[in-house]
Amino acid sequence: MKSETNKESKYPMTYEEFKERVIELFLGEADSPKDLEFRMYLLNEYGDDIIRGEYEDACYYYDDPKSPDNEFTDEGLLMQPVRILEMI
Repeated sequence: MKSETNKESKYPMTYEEFKERVIELFLGEADSPKDLEFRMYLLNEYGDDIIRGEYEDACYYYDDPKSPDNEFTDEGLLMQPVRILEMI
């Protein structure tokens, strides 16, 4: 059973769903066991803060009628939160 706040219910993903998908995509980009280990370390150290901020940004842009509606698609997640995590 997924828990949603009223605020999250108007978006295509809750924070938990967003976080889970970003992590899947980020770890899926690893090209070696050592890279995977390093990515897991980054997630443990910085992931929650970065992903929370990226979720808030995605919600902000989702509400903006001038923004493209891909914030919650795999394409949008790869372009923004996954890319941000890779730049750490």
